[in-house]
Amino acid sequence: MAYMILFKVAITILTITFNKVSASDPDPLQDICVADYNSSITVNGFSCKRNFTFTPEDFASMGIAQPGEPNIFGTRVAVANVFNMPGLNTLGMSWSRVDFDPDGLNPPHTHPRATEIIFVLEGQLRAGFITTDNVFVNKLITKGEVFVFPRGLIHFSFNVGRGNATIIVAFNSQNPGVQVIALSMFASRPQIPDDVVARAFQTSVEEVRAIRARLVPTNVTMEHNQAIM
Repeated sequence: MAYMILFKVAITILTITFNKVSASDPDPLQDICVADYNSSITVNGFSCKRNFTFTPEDFASMGIAQPGEPNIFGTRVAVANVFNMPGLNTLGMSWSRVDFDPDGLNPPHTHPRATEIIFVLEGQLRAGFITTDNVFVNKLITKGEVFVFPRGLIHFSFNVGRGNATIIVAFNSQNPGVQVIALSMFASRPQIPDDVVARAFQTSVEEVRAIRARLVPTNVTMEHNQAIM
């Protein structure tokens, strides 16, 4: 019961926080614009369902009620965004939930279209980001604490506690996008030439190929997976 109360408090805090700042997405031009997944019209986002064809279910989601699927980094990511909650279309908000195994890592990545704020629901994590001046900002955060990652900066969260950890994440975009640094460099499609990556990391082509072999075959499900790209 206490866990569920804290979970609801986390969602409330994050929602209020983002309601008090300007969203990174364009402002809506009407009260609601429920995403029409079946429309053939291509816009910056989704086109709207016709008036009165939406339902209350369009404005609700169980997307972060349970942990997501496990990935190779020791985390499970679940999302609530415009792709599974059509009522969020044009509202400039989305959420995710990240559950960490012991030593689980939400690896260095960026969101080009959103600032991210996290609320620690359970556990103890090391959270950090790197500025464009190459300054590393990091802090040990614990249950009940909030930490923010500025838009577009490389950041990560690492479970340093003895048990599992869970965070609730809010973005000021319905589609924040993501680039996981390791996957972008070593598992892009098509691949970046081996010699380019080797020169960038000052290592050998053989080592680049060895890293690719460990990353490319995996089906990596991230907090920021295809659902929120």
